[in-house]
Amino acid sequence: MSGRSRWSLRLRLVGTLTILVLVATGVLAVVAWALFAVASALGLTGSSAEAGTPLPLAGGTVVLAACLLLLVHGRYGYRRTLESVDARPVEDGDPHGLRERVRRFALAAGVEEPSVAVADTDEPTTFTVSNGTDATVVVTTGALETLSADELEAVLAHEVAHLANRDATVATVAATIGSISEGLFARERRLGEWIRFLLTIGSVTIVLALVAIPIVVLSAFYLLVSVLARTVLAINAISVGFHARAREYAADRAGAELVGDPAALASALQTLDGAGPPNEDARRRSHASATLGIVPYALGERTDADLLEESSLSRWIPDADSELDRAEFVAVLSRLFGRIGRALEWRPATHPPVEKRIERLRNMSRERVRTVETG
Repeated sequence: MSGRSRWSLRLRLVGTLTILVLVATGVLAVVAWALFAVASALGLTGSSAEAGTPLPLAGGTVVLAACLLLLVHGRYGYRRTLESVDARPVEDGDPHGLRERVRRFALAAGVEEPSVAVADTDEPTTFTVSNGTDATVVVTTGALETLSADELEAVLAHEVAHLANRDATVATVAATIGSISEGLFARERRLGEWIRFLLTIGSVTIVLALVAIPIVVLSAFYLLVSVLARTVLAINAISVGFHARAREYAADRAGAELVGDPAALASALQTLDGAGPPNEDARRRSHASATLGIVPYALGERTDADLLEESSLSRWIPDADSELDRAEFVAVLSRLFGRIGRALEWRPATHPPVEKRIERLRNMSRERVRTVETG
């Protein structure tokens, strides 16, 4: 990677960290404000609270807490990502020579040798996860079965290139920070279930007076959590998008230089892109394994605790293909609601188009051939 490209990537990574700190600061500030508002409403704050806390001190405390949150989250997110895909470390018995190949590329790139793990799943992909001190290259059994020897070699070089470019740690934090919005979406679903339950029992007139206040309070929290979850998701999308394309292009180029064969990496990308799930749900692509992967395939099954679960808010939106389409004016509203529902389930793109990556690598291969011929 050229010096200009290297500095461009590093500036993008710094920008990503800045955005993440702002996201964490905003989340903590909103949570602190909500807790203080509830405590004040219940009369739990003492007279000393009336004087208030100096704004600079309060702001500095929240920013420091946000930085600590990201630090802890980076350490925790590393382990959580590996556990979420059930990645098993490669120790004895390495028929594909993964450890030896990674060791060789790490030595050539001048970086500390990462661990290597295999995830037993059909999705053909690889990714590198790092917490700043430890790093692991994960390869799926689907990738081992799909890629040729030369393609596997090129893919491993691509993963080591992420470490050489020093983007793996920032990308890991950016990918796993989505768990904040993931947790908020899970709480949104629970609040939605409680609201529906109260509305159901409130349909009995005599009970309505008893549940009216809880419904109002839960609805207020529901809206707060929904807005906060989507705000975090949107800002995190900006942070991921700010560096994602640059980091993948940089790793493609550096990986091709490490393996010495850009065409092999181009072939690997084409193979992986064609062998993956034909209808991968966009919501699944926000999973850490998809965000970090050489191609955006999420590993593992959907669970109720995942961000990948359909948002409870979208359940309140009528489907655009419902029977309401019979009347023209209702059809317009139905299409509008359908668009809103799809917008609520929007997830950011985490990778540049595979076609563009392949074209860049093929151009790089042609340049190498011309250099050899003219040299």
